[in-house]
Amino acid sequence: MVESPMNITVEDVAPCKKRLKIEVPANRVKQAYDKVADDFQKEARIPGFRPGHAPRAVVLKKFHKDIEGEAQRTLVPEAYQEAINEKKLRVVSAPEIEDLKYQPGLSLSFSTVVELVPEFKLPEYKGLVLKKQDDVVTDEEVDKALSSLADQRAQFEDAPERPLAMDDFAVISYSGKLDGQPFVDLVPDAKNLAENPQFWLWMKPEGFLPKFAEQCVGLKKGETRTVEVEFPADFPQAALAGKKVEYDVELKDIKVKKPAPIDDAFAQEVAKMDLAELKTRVRENMEQEKKNQADRAARTEIVQKLISAVEFELPPTAVDEETHATVYDIVAENQSRGVPAHILEEKKDEIFTNAGKAAKESVKFKFIAAQIAENEKIEVANEQIAQHLAFLAQREGITLEKMIDRVRKNNAFGAVRQQLLRQSVLDFLLKEAKFE
Repeated sequence: MVESPMNITVEDVAPCKKRLKIEVPANRVKQAYDKVADDFQKEARIPGFRPGHAPRAVVLKKFHKDIEGEAQRTLVPEAYQEAINEKKLRVVSAPEIEDLKYQPGLSLSFSTVVELVPEFKLPEYKGLVLKKQDDVVTDEEVDKALSSLADQRAQFEDAPERPLAMDDFAVISYSGKLDGQPFVDLVPDAKNLAENPQFWLWMKPEGFLPKFAEQCVGLKKGETRTVEVEFPADFPQAALAGKKVEYDVELKDIKVKKPAPIDDAFAQEVAKMDLAELKTRVRENMEQEKKNQADRAARTEIVQKLISAVEFELPPTAVDEETHATVYDIVAENQSRGVPAHILEEKKDEIFTNAGKAAKESVKFKFIAAQIAENEKIEVANEQIAQHLAFLAQREGITLEKMIDRVRKNNAFGAVRQQLLRQSVLDFLLKEAKFE
């Protein structure tokens, strides 16, 4: 416990927590009160007096409680900030004021528990040995990419008169029955599972429902067959989970896919160039993507090596905030993919567990990166922030002004700066790394 001339007491609460007890001297309380009183006197409107000309004693009598309240609202944050600066505390949480005591004409005191940047010794971060990623593009990979492009432009032709086989495209109609009754009303948010009068089924294992395609092999045009499907116990549609369903299936047609020939005409249609130029362009794009993948893998490896190399306590509030932000991102991503709300609710505990683990690693690296940035004098210029916001605006198809307004409303400029700082630290570490 340490006493200061300003009557500041600092007590240890936990590894990343300290309690501050702050007492503001009487003379300073009086100065703050008098200043607020002066401001009130200049603006006060009291019957019988011109605005701003009421006697001080009248103003104090009428607005005493208001003046005291405003003086406290001014003094508390000022005293808190001075105490933080004087004790050189690196605070990461917003203060919650406790035990506020005010004695008119005497003193003002309060306490607050703050969370601090953890103290730790940085691990060795220069010259990290990283796994070298494969960034070579082979001729086979280029040919496969071109085949994929040709496949996207494939034509579907009627198959010759023959039974349905695997890898065909079957044009079918189907309707499902559960316990002998149509179950279309059991899955109102996924009626395509119950029936479809014109469905293109690619005859691949597990391509639609479990063992569905395999049971259709051998059908001829116009024939019907009953197909039995056993839904897995964890199937997203609860009404069907673990149930056996019978489908009445009619084969209407058999189609075979004919990929486009890979030649100069194909290249001209795809990219307005000949085939040799298209191959070069595809190779360059694939090389760039492999380099990007290698870069992401290296950055992930750097983060994992550093957070594994040092142990320290994390501020609980920072972890909680990061956890909730991560949960929000996970839920939003799953909702965009069409995952039903009840599935997310059922997996709530799992989502929070995974988010909590990710949040701890993220918060830990934030502190490590901040310390490295301080050691190496790495800073983020305002121009970098402006360029990043311009990039985000372009990506979302909005003006830069709207993006800046959004960031300002969310009070997120600090978060953007910290994100860019971590990227700059990773850039630095990547340059210093060794690959094997």
